[in-house]
Amino acid sequence: MKDTSHLFFAKRENNPKRDFIILNTRQAKHFPSAPDSSLALMETLGQRLAGDGRADKPTVVIGFAETAVAIGAVVAGFFRDCFYVTTTRENLPDWANSVNFEEAHSHASHHTLCVREDIFRRAEQVILVDDEFTTGSTAINLKKALGGCLARDCRVYAGAFAASEESIDILRGAGIEPIILSRLEDIANRKFPENFSSDSEFQPRDCGEILHRNSVYNPRLGVRADRYLDECRRFCSEIADEFTADLAKTVEIVGTEEFCYPPLLLGKLLSDKFGRVVVHCVTRSPMLPANSDREPFAQPQPLEYPLVNRAVLKSLYNPERKVFLYNTQPCDISIILTDADSPDKDALRELCGAVGGKEVRVVSFRGKKLPTSYRSEDAELLLTDITGALPPLAAKEREKLIQSGVHYSELLPAEYVPSPTYFREYENGLKVWAKANAEAVQTVAEAIWAEKGKNAVLVSLARAGTPVGVLIKRYIRRKYGVSLPHYSISIIVGRGIDRRALEYIFARHSADGIQFIDGWTGKGMITKTLRGALEQFPLNEYGVDREQFERMCEIAVLADPAGLCRLCGTHDDLFIPCACLNSVVSGLFSRTVLKSGLIQPDEFHGAVYFGELAGSDRTYQFIDAIEREMAYNTRTLPEMKNGDGLAETERIAAVFGVMDIKLVKPGIGETTRVLLRRIPEIILLRDINSPLTRHIVELAREKGVEVREYPLENYCACGIIKVMDNV
Repeated sequence: MKDTSHLFFAKRENNPKRDFIILNTRQAKHFPSAPDSSLALMETLGQRLAGDGRADKPTVVIGFAETAVAIGAVVAGFFRDCFYVTTTRENLPDWANSVNFEEAHSHASHHTLCVREDIFRRAEQVILVDDEFTTGSTAINLKKALGGCLARDCRVYAGAFAASEESIDILRGAGIEPIILSRLEDIANRKFPENFSSDSEFQPRDCGEILHRNSVYNPRLGVRADRYLDECRRFCSEIADEFTADLAKTVEIVGTEEFCYPPLLLGKLLSDKFGRVVVHCVTRSPMLPANSDREPFAQPQPLEYPLVNRAVLKSLYNPERKVFLYNTQPCDISIILTDADSPDKDALRELCGAVGGKEVRVVSFRGKKLPTSYRSEDAELLLTDITGALPPLAAKEREKLIQSGVHYSELLPAEYVPSPTYFREYENGLKVWAKANAEAVQTVAEAIWAEKGKNAVLVSLARAGTPVGVLIKRYIRRKYGVSLPHYSISIIVGRGIDRRALEYIFARHSADGIQFIDGWTGKGMITKTLRGALEQFPLNEYGVDREQFERMCEIAVLADPAGLCRLCGTHDDLFIPCACLNSVVSGLFSRTVLKSGLIQPDEFHGAVYFGELAGSDRTYQFIDAIEREMAYNTRTLPEMKNGDGLAETERIAAVFGVMDIKLVKPGIGETTRVLLRRIPEIILLRDINSPLTRHIVELAREKGVEVREYPLENYCACGIIKVMDNV
């Protein structure tokens, strides 16, 4: 008989299917546990599962939510080539390929599992990890749901701390080999009290400043186990360093629902700093507490009921959902760890009030998420919110600093509500050129779909590429019924692409599906910057060969007057309305920022949210106007032309005596930016009366800038930035 002294029956509330939950006092989930003891138990299971040569085979480990997500993470660490994924009851992104199955006796019976088919098919074995198997039906339901996702000869194992004799037989009969530490029949701690107690009362309280760590890994979507575990260890080590050792203090660490492994790891690291550390988690599991003289953190004696108090709370992930925290008690410090993207503020105040610490600290493993008026189903911005941390500068002040050597990415340009006259020019241009823009979107979208299909991953280059990415995603979703992932990330000339954002994307998707997107080409500096940045990124670690690298370097744009892009809507210098209004037509966020000391190494590049401009937001007015002109028919790419845009830019610089070619900005989009963000010397137009450039003429009039007609070849407009005399 194996040791089952840590296993207890707890009374389940209001569930006619099963009136008990098996509570493990060494699991750090429903009961405050010593982290060393919990990890030792999980490691024992991991060693058993990895035995008999299984550790060396390509493996998928699946941890069942909520109770086994930490167990699964520990188990995954024992396999050399392992992909780890958890089931979830949260909503997955609309692009995720998933299967659904039921846990019949559960309080929340519906599970979803994200399936990376390329990884699942190469697995020689799948390990299903739960805390216990009572009937085995949940594991069998998942195996059936996986159906054709696995190779025909893939072995399936089921690992748990405990299982019933019945479930062991049923699992084997279904072709699943169970590996179990103990039998449920051996549990002696089954006694329920005659009376149960009422729920605890608490006073919600503020948490103060939240400490953020920007994790690029999410086990709900699947992770390479070694990378995920390394990141967890690094982050928890950094968090532990924030605390001063005091062996007289007791620390409580609380995870939230499906976020259980990092709290356990942090607890182990803090055990050397504090006299007592316990770890437990908020849970959906409804169990009844019973009053006791026993200290809530103390291990119950044999036959003693384990739960002595319960706080009923709102979920940080969904405030409409009820969750529970058991066995809290007064202590010195409570540390709450969560991976909720945007924790509900009232729910967080409740949780801070329910925990026992005199001092409460909150750590989020999701970075400082940038607000935006883009809908979540249209774009995921991989940008850090730095609103209020960097003062916006007027164009003249910013120009002086740029020309004195400060990199433009360290300076935030001020943005403002355009004048009524300029708004009218924008709206007129939108009416005139919406159809041409729609045709360009169609052309690019059809090319991406033809070449990459449902495996495409849209990666727009913020900000100019963001609305284009949104339009392409929406076009493909409407025409082909497939919702592609769309991320918007930062790329900065002279600094490169956001490597952390790339790591985030590569953690979720195969590299061969990635398609970078921008609005237009000017001189081609972004194209050059992208290639240089990708050459410096360890793409070989993600299985990218030279041919894939070359395809990845191709940017898709609506307008390519520079003649550099095969994937484009047109090689004409097209009026693209989203170039004209800065943030008020681009999700209300700024151009991207990368400044030492402001952006931490694990954070994405930053941006500012201009919430004060919400009353003038035209983001979806622009999207809707283009979509109304969509024909959803087949279109082909224009013939490639010679990339002579840079040569023309060099000729313009020579004619106007400009020594630094970076001060010459060709193209309608770039010229508009010069007027909005920089200090222009002169604006050159191919045709000063062209409807393509009426907004440029109006902006130049407002700013008192000379406009001159000039025989431009590839471009319809070109802005030349003034050399500041006092620099």
